[in-house]
Amino acid sequence: MDTLQSLSLVSWLLLLPSPAWLRMLPHRGWSNEVEMKTNCPLCEAISCPPGPLRCPAGRVKDQCGCCWECANVEGQLCDLPWQKPLYGRCGEELLCQVMAVPSDEPHCVCPNQESVCGTDRRTYKNICRLQEAARTRRRAVLSLAHTGPCQEAPVLLTSHQDTVAVIGQSLILGCEVSAQPIAEMEWRKEGVERALPGEHGHIIIQSRGGPLRHQVTGWLQIHQIKQRDAGVYTCRAWNVYGEVSSSARLTVISQESPLALEVNHHLVGVFDVSDDEDDLSREGPSGSHE
Repeated sequence: MDTLQSLSLVSWLLLLPSPAWLRMLPHRGWSNEVEMKTNCPLCEAISCPPGPLRCPAGRVKDQCGCCWECANVEGQLCDLPWQKPLYGRCGEELLCQVMAVPSDEPHCVCPNQESVCGTDRRTYKNICRLQEAARTRRRAVLSLAHTGPCQEAPVLLTSHQDTVAVIGQSLILGCEVSAQPIAEMEWRKEGVERALPGEHGHIIIQSRGGPLRHQVTGWLQIHQIKQRDAGVYTCRAWNVYGEVSSSARLTVISQESPLALEVNHHLVGVFDVSDDEDDLSREGPSGSHE
């Protein structure tokens, strides 16, 4: 093999993706995705359409490196450097990587997954999500306040309302709050010194984190309501930064009351769980959850 042929072979090998890159290729049909030479016309900026505004992940040049277009945001499919242009390029701070889960296709990934607090006092999943929000804001300026979630006193999201129930019914009242650190929660009844359930064997208190980050949802479940259950019930939540509470009245009527039939068919803030008495541990819905 003469010198010229040797140099040609070396040059051809250098054009191949490195072994490290090959390990990042999608498992299915990646050999068909290796980029072929793109025939791009001479770039004339005057022929480009107006550049897009408020792109969440910023702007990038198109596959020919000529006109501006919106970049792909976190979680979107993207094109690896050696692939045919198909999905587009990731935006600023984002990397195009092949993820084993949930698919073997390349996606835009934020290299730093630590949650951050914005100057709007909202907690964002990561710095990339905060930057997306900042780029799409029309008025207020949004920037990084500090790394880690925002510290805040509990804020009431939803709560129970004044409710009418019939003796013998079962019902669930709900309360949702957001706080960081996560709030503790308790239920109280007017005139009762201790937090519920206390000695009330037919009352069950449940709580769990969610449905969103930094939220806690609690329920007060009363089985086989009695006349003495009437009164004002308060949901209270607190952490080191403060507390919040909400109160509502439960009115109890007899089965002979003219209102009993209407209450049975129009339950406002009440959920009939009579079919669930054998499974008292099941999480119920919030009394005012949409």
